[in-house]
Amino acid sequence: MRSLSARLFGFGSLPLLASLAPLLLLGIVTRSCSIEQWAALSVGQAVGSFATSAVMFGWQVVGPPAIALAKTEEIRAGVYASSWWMRLLLLILVTPCSAILAAALSPPETAALAAIMCASAALSGLSMTWYAIGLGRPGLITAYEVLPRLSSLAIGAAMVAVTCRAIWYPACAILGVVVAQILFHRSLFSRFFPAPPGREALRSAARLSVPGAGVILIAGARSAAPVPAATFVGDAGQVALLSSADRLYRYGLFSASALGDALQNWVLEDALRGRRHAIAVGLHIVLGVVGGLLLIWAGPLASRLLFGDHLEAPVTMFIGYAAAFFFVSVGTPIVRNVLVPRGRTRVVLVCDMIGLSCGAAAALPMIEKFGCAGIPLALAVAEGVAASGYVLMALRARRVGADGDPIGSTTTS
Repeated sequence: MRSLSARLFGFGSLPLLASLAPLLLLGIVTRSCSIEQWAALSVGQAVGSFATSAVMFGWQVVGPPAIALAKTEEIRAGVYASSWWMRLLLLILVTPCSAILAAALSPPETAALAAIMCASAALSGLSMTWYAIGLGRPGLITAYEVLPRLSSLAIGAAMVAVTCRAIWYPACAILGVVVAQILFHRSLFSRFFPAPPGREALRSAARLSVPGAGVILIAGARSAAPVPAATFVGDAGQVALLSSADRLYRYGLFSASALGDALQNWVLEDALRGRRHAIAVGLHIVLGVVGGLLLIWAGPLASRLLFGDHLEAPVTMFIGYAAAFFFVSVGTPIVRNVLVPRGRTRVVLVCDMIGLSCGAAAALPMIEKFGCAGIPLALAVAEGVAASGYVLMALRARRVGADGDPIGSTTTS
């Protein structure tokens, strides 16, 4: 239990606080920009989060188990290098398309702001956090993600406050990602970028990550949909209010992610079965309940304090997000510690596709009855169906006693 406490503290202290810190900085930004600019930033972030998923290409799903189960440092470094070059190519392909889409969804006068915000989000797909999670070393995240990111965002928020030009925020975010990448690569490889891998290494990395990429793209589509969808059913004011609730939900998800990060290597050390799985699921259930209740109870007040009176989201917009948070939290340890390490990544993908279809089917009646508040309710349906599928598939795997193929094998379903 001492090992568990150390990991919970390591991943749940500075990295988690750093993930939530931009909320405070955004309070500076929202008080220095218009409602239209805030809506553009939110649209750019939402579309950019899907671009992030495309660039990451599933490595936050398949990467940590691959690193945790690798036998040597040389193998781990090779996996990271192959992943980085693959993701760099995807970044070059994905960013222009996603930026154009973000600009198209925003008012003409804020199109450039939405595009740059989208690009800054897409760039975070090059993150090394999955590598540090696989090693069980939160200190790497602090040194090469947290500190550069926080510094750049703080500078960006200060520049917005001084100049009243919101574009400084995403511009400084881009700079922070570039600096963080250079620092990490200098530490791991003693050079600015990893050496280009051979074709076979890239093909092997692609085979490993493709199922995970499908999982993340579907999940990204679910989580990124609410704000862009709101642009079709509400005016700029409604989009801005939903953006406030959506932003709190997204930053709340960092707590579920941080808990999953802390537990993944610890659980996998106990092989593919054991009491550590039960502890992980229990902790995520507690977090899901507490986090969901906090969104409903404190969400409106938090949105007012953080973003200003003009951007206070009503409690009706938090109900769906609260339910979605619970389902995401419960599903996290099942996917990370049971299904993916057992080679059931494609099963996760099927559950996600069914969940997305059910959420899309629920969206129209929900929106018709509740307006923009129905969009988070449809998201909750999607996350709930997907999480239910994870649980059923995990129970089935346990009942038949099949361990499946380990992560990285050619058979992934």
